[in-house]
Parts: sequence; structure tokens; C-alpha cells
Amino acid sequence: MNTLTHGAPPFLNGGGEMGALIRSKDWSSTPIGSPDAWPQSLRTAVSILLNSQFPMFVWWGPELITIYNDAYIPIAGEKHPQLLGRPGSDAWEEIWTDLGPLVESVFAGISTWSEDQLLVMNRRGYFEETYFTFSYSPVLNDEGAVCGLFCACIETTEKVLAARRIAESEQNLRNTILQAPVAMCILRGDRFVVEIANDRMFELWGRGRSELLGQPIFEGLPEVRHQGLEEILLGVITTGEAFIASERPVQLPRNGTVQTVYINFVYEPFYDGDSNITGLIAVAVDVTDQVLARQQIEDIVVQRTRELAATNDALSKSNQELKRSNTNLEEFAYAASHDMKEPIRKIHFFADRLRGELREQLSENQRLLFERLEGASRRMGALIDDLLTYSQATRGAAEQEPIDLGRRLEQVLHDLELEIEQKGAQVEVGSLPVLQGNGRQFQQLFQNLLSNALKYSRSGVAPCVRVSARMLPAGDPLLQQHVPDGQEGRSFHLIEVSDNGIGFDQSDAERIFNMFTRLHGNAEYRGTGVGLSIVRKVVDNHGGVIWASSEPGAGATFHLLFPEEAHA
Repeated sequence: MNTLTHGAPPFLNGGGEMGALIRSKDWSSTPIGSPDAWPQSLRTAVSILLNSQFPMFVWWGPELITIYNDAYIPIAGEKHPQLLGRPGSDAWEEIWTDLGPLVESVFAGISTWSEDQLLVMNRRGYFEETYFTFSYSPVLNDEGAVCGLFCACIETTEKVLAARRIAESEQNLRNTILQAPVAMCILRGDRFVVEIANDRMFELWGRGRSELLGQPIFEGLPEVRHQGLEEILLGVITTGEAFIASERPVQLPRNGTVQTVYINFVYEPFYDGDSNITGLIAVAVDVTDQVLARQQIEDIVVQRTRELAATNDALSKSNQELKRSNTNLEEFAYAASHDMKEPIRKIHFFADRLRGELREQLSENQRLLFERLEGASRRMGALIDDLLTYSQATRGAAEQEPIDLGRRLEQVLHDLELEIEQKGAQVEVGSLPVLQGNGRQFQQLFQNLLSNALKYSRSGVAPCVRVSARMLPAGDPLLQQHVPDGQEGRSFHLIEVSDNGIGFDQSDAERIFNMFTRLHGNAEYRGTGVGLSIVRKVVDNHGGVIWASSEPGAGATFHLLFPEEAHA
């Protein structure tokens, strides 16, 4: 509520804390004298600032006596309230070399405007880097002479520092791209201009840096047109959804001709500081040699006769090993997970810090944009972690020791204890064997299978998960149906993990083990599509077989076979 001190002029009415301080101050002892004698222009300026919610101040007279409003108090810091009535050059001595020339211009009748001006201020007992946008306007006395200046200002320190941090994060990302062990680039805009690319990407494109850098990719590399890539790129920047391809054939220039190259690649949308999609990041690995080698081996296997069974078996194992290793993809997953995680962590850290510092100034839409930015960085971090785990699993089960599967499962249940309790789940565990293998990988296997069983539960139905094991003797019908040719005469341990969840169509039972395959969107069930690929990789590492059986709404069962020779 506005108050008027008895005897104070009406133009000093209101103004909150500063209004009260101005009314109570003995101005007659200052160079500008009593408010009753102030010129009309000074009265008007003071009335304006007292009734404004915007930071403002007036410097009056040759001494530049300071008068300011409540909104200016945070800028003044510990100089408040002693700043009121002090000469500006004394109060702001540490920055007067910056402000003095501007003041001289104003007293010469020239208004000034400064945007994001750096001022090294001492307002809290220490010097700090600050930035302000402000204007100085001359205030005339009743005779028309300049007798003071009026300033409206806003502190932009957080904005400037945030922009600097974002620029540093972008530079870190650029450095990561240039140093990455796989082909990477950034394409900008809906014309997909090549903004930055590393040497491996130019090698993949079959063009020199000078031919493509700064050019729209489909103009600088017309050979890739009409292969469906334009539509894929437009889909990524339009929907914001990443696109992942494995062993996709692409026609690219090679040695003066156009050849088919097989590529594993990922297209991810690229966001600016305002969470607008401005382009995309591409990561690619040339797997032509692996694909052609595999195709050649497959052709040889088809052509071999029964008399060459031994040779055919060796070739088949070699082919399976080639599929399992997929060297370039492993190098991408392992190296990129390390090289890319730091920029992602910084983006998440600075976005969270910026949101906290600007919390009171953010609109609802801006808060939603921050949540989208942080959500995207968390999903990317989770994907990188899963890729690293998959990369580690691809190296096989090098550490072989007796593994008590029951104890490993107990550890997983302990780790999932909170989620089990929250969902009201029941987990029934039968007697499990002791197998020779890698304990950490078996724990990853159970972790992924049980996490999926809890995640994909039906709404309103408490999850029920059963884990059981039994021995299948040689010749069992299940072995004849599922184990590779020539192994039906061996005994196998059958381990089954079943649940009462949402299930899936049996036609998807093989596809769910493929890398990045998800049957549901992130809005329904969060995940990266890597977990079951890790499970299959662990089973492969231990000479086993895995398959799934399910139907929608009736739960799912994962069947795992391990040879009896693995028994410890």
C-alpha cells in the first residue's frame, strides 16, 4: 500500500522500501537540496522510477547524486542503502573508467545505449564479472540545461554466461566429432548443409573436405539422391525421433564409379539453446567388408555338399563369429560411449544449473523446454551406457569360473527390491544350477530379463515372475527344435523366465533380440532397445540358445539353453 510521509511532496508517494528511504532522508544536507526545491524534471524522473518495477536510477547534478528504486536494490548489492544520496563516481569507483565516458556523453546531450556491457563490479565484498544492458538519457532542468541522467537497466550476467557455457559445450561436441574414431558430422537446416565433419566421414562420402564443407549434402553429393535418405533426414528434423539403420546399402562414389556401400548409421536431431531442432548429428560405420565377407561365406555354405560337412561346419562357425564380432560397430559403441558422454553430461549439468538460476524468470513453456532438453540428454546417456554394456558383452566370456546362478539372481533381486515392492510383484525362484562362465555377464542377463518383466506389466495387475530350471536329456524334442544341427545328442540345462505381463505377438519373438528394437514407444515404456540384445550376446558367449514365446495380454516366457558341459 502506498504511503506518504507527512510533509513529503506528493511526487515521492509510493516506491516501497526506497520510497520510504527517500522520504526520510535529509536532502537539505546534500548538494541537490530539499525535495521541495527540486526542478520539475527531477521530480518527474524520481516519480517514474519509484512507481516502476524495472531497475532504474537517477544521477543528478555535477556530483551525480544517486537516487534509485526497489528494483535496483539487487544490482546495488551491499552498497545498499548507503548508495542513496552518494555521488555515482564514488559509489561505483571500480567501474568508473567504463561509465565515466558514457556520463560525459550524456551531459553533452547525447543519449547512450549499451548491450551486455561487461562491468567488473565490487558489490558483495569481492570483484565479479557482470553484464548489463542499459541506457543513459539526459534529464534537463527548467532552463533546458542537462543537469542529470536517467538510467533504465537490466542485469544480463546469467544470460551471457549461459550463452558462453552453451558455446563451450558445442565446441566440446565439435572436438568430439573431429576426434571420433567413427564417421561423424552435423548437418544444418532443412537443406542439410555440412557444418562440420571429421576425416572418416569425408572418406565415407568419397569426397574432399573442400567439396562438401558448407554445401547442402544432396547438392555436393548428388549420388546419394533418390535412395530414400532425403525422406529419412526430413523425418528426423520434423518429428525429433532418431533413425537407426544397420547394414543399409547406399550408392556412393568410389574410384571414379558409383558402388554399393553397406553402412550402419544413426541420425539424431540436433537442438539449439532454445530446444529448437536446427539440424541433425550423423554417426556412421562402413561395414561393407563384413557384409560382403558374410555373404560370401553364406554362398559357400549353401554350395557345400554333405561330404564337406566338416568344412561347412567350420565355415558356419566362422560366419557366426563374424556376425558376433561386428568389429566396427563394437568400436563405435565402446569409443563413442566414452567420447560422447562428457558433452552429454555437461549439457545436462549446465541445463539443470541454468534452470535453477533462472527459476523465477522462466515461463511455463520455457520450463517444458528445459524438461525436454534434460529428458533428451538422460535418454542419450542411458543409450550410451547400454551401448557400452553391449560392447563389453561382445568381447565374450573371457573370465571362466563356477557361477552359482541362484546367488547371482539373489543379487539382482536385491538390486530390484524397491521396484518389486512398488509394483507389488511376486517373484518365484526354483533351484538353479552352477555353470562355468562369466559371473558379471550372467548377472546382466538376469538383470535385463527381470527388469523387462517388471517394466512390461499389465496395468492394475501385480507382476508375477517365475524363474525355473531343469535338465533336458539328449534327444529331447525341444533340443531337436532349437539347438544347432549336430548338437541334438548333447544334454542341456533349460532355464525359463516367465511373467504375466502385456506379452507380445509371436511374430516379433525373434525381432525383439535385435539391437535398438522396441515394440513400444518411450511414452508408454522407457528404454533403449539394447537390453535383450545384451541377453542374447551373453547366451551366445556361453554356447547357449535363447528364444521367446508369448501372446498379447498373456505374458511372455524366455527359454535359455546351456550345454551340460558348462556345468561346474
